[in-house]
This record gives sequence, C-alpha cells and structure tokens, in this order.
Amino acid sequence: MRIGVLADLHWSVAPGAAARWHAPYDFDGLEARCRATVHALAARGCDLLVLAGDLTHDGDGASCEAALDCVLGASPIPVAVVEGNHDVLRDRAFAPRRADVRAAWRRAEAIARERLVALCGVAVDRDGRWAPVGGTGSAAGALATVAVSHYPLAPHAERLDAAGLPFPGELADRRLLLELLAATRVPTVALSGHLHVRDASAHENVLQICVPALAEPPYEAAVVELDPLAQVVRCTRIRGAGRAAERAAAPWLLAAAEERWSFADGAWSRDEVAAPRRRVLAEAGR
Repeated sequence: MRIGVLADLHWSVAPGAAARWHAPYDFDGLEARCRATVHALAARGCDLLVLAGDLTHDGDGASCEAALDCVLGASPIPVAVVEGNHDVLRDRAFAPRRADVRAAWRRAEAIARERLVALCGVAVDRDGRWAPVGGTGSAAGALATVAVSHYPLAPHAERLDAAGLPFPGELADRRLLLELLAATRVPTVALSGHLHVRDASAHENVLQICVPALAEPPYEAAVVELDPLAQVVRCTRIRGAGRAAERAAAPWLLAAAEERWSFADGAWSRDEVAAPRRRVLAEAGR
C-alpha cells in the first residue's frame, strides 16, 4: 500500500497573517502548493492521502472550511484527516464538515483493508489528550497497522534538543498509546507532523515517521510504501512548490530523503540504501 502524507498546513484566511516556527510561513502560496502536492502524491500512485493535523493556524471555522475544500476537492484518492492542536484552539474545528471527514475516513479504511492494513486515527482534544477518530486500528485479516496522529507517538524531546531545535510539546498520554500499540506486536507505522521536522525512528514494533510542515520551507510531503507481506516500508520525501532560495539543507531535516525499513523479530530496523537515486526530492507540479 502506498500512502501520501502531509501535515501542518496552518491554513489562515486572516488578512495579513504572519507566523513562523523554524522559518516564516508562506500563507499566500499555500493553496497552490497544497493542490500541487496533493496531485503529485496521487500521480506517484498513492492509494490514499493522510493529512496529519494542524490544517488551520487559528482553529477558526473559515480556515477549516478553506483547507478541507482544497484538500478534499483536489484529491482523486481517499483522504484520512486528523485534527491537530491548532485545529482545536477554539472548538472542534472539523464540526461543520464532520460528515465529509468521516465519509473520507471510511473510504480510506476500505482501501487499507483491501491491502491487509488496519487504519486508525489519533486526534487531540483541547486538553492535549488522545481523541480517537476514524478507524479503530482493528481489521480482520490485517497484517499491519497504520496510525495517523498529529502528535508523534515516539519520544522526541531529547532528539530535538540535541539538534538545537525547539520542542513544541507532546500528546499528554503519548506513552500510554505507544504502549498499547507495542503490546499488539503487530508491525505498526505511525504517521505524524507537529514537530515540523523530517524524521523516522523505530520503537520496537512501531515505526515513527514525521513529515515537515507544508506551511514553511522545505514544503515537504512523503510517500510511504508499506508491504505488509514482506514487512518492509520505504519512505520517499517530495517537495511542494516554493521559493528556490528557501530550499537549502536545514537542521530540521533529521532523516535521509529516502529510507527503507524492515520488520523482523518484533522490531523495525533501518536498511542500508546502496545508492541514493538522483533527484529523490521531486518537485511537485513539475
């Protein structure tokens, strides 16, 4: 199964909106970049699209509507969306489009089941705790689990500190959820945003993959290819459209642009990639 992953759009319809985390957000170019990236992921043969939270910057209904209109309207493949901490700043931001989001989840779950994968969603409530959404992570005959969570389920505080990067906090009950997934002993892939970093790490049977924000350079998304029979995952990063001057290497790119992982004896391990392919970071829309 091939999954397109993007996160942290931080959509804002507020006039003159300005913000930054690692770098200034490009609010003006977000709509075009989002559409181009969604099309690029579908063109790469992705079976479904995952949007790992923080669609909005302020959690307002107008920005939520605009973000969902763009993603759901542009995507020719099923979409699985979870809320992030910014999306619940004011309220349950998806409420006006809850039926659309749930219908999209059902289509994404069906695709995953066909490919022997159980899909589960991990949203967040206003207290920063786990709020189940979409699938439950159980499916008859499934050989692997994919968890979609805005907050990473693996610990990152020390890793970010070592890289000199700010730590934006974590899911209040992250450890409990990680323990529950680990107890299944099923090969599991967690797809997340929130940290605005490119990273991947293994924690027993849970492979944590993080994607940077689409709101700021380098405007990355990812293609995650999971083979539940061979128990192998390949992750390839792609770049959305953005200013060429902002595409230099950055300290928040903590993992290689292309990685391969294998599952054996109850744990994930990174495989050696013999030679990086040229132009691994494809330009969306080109």
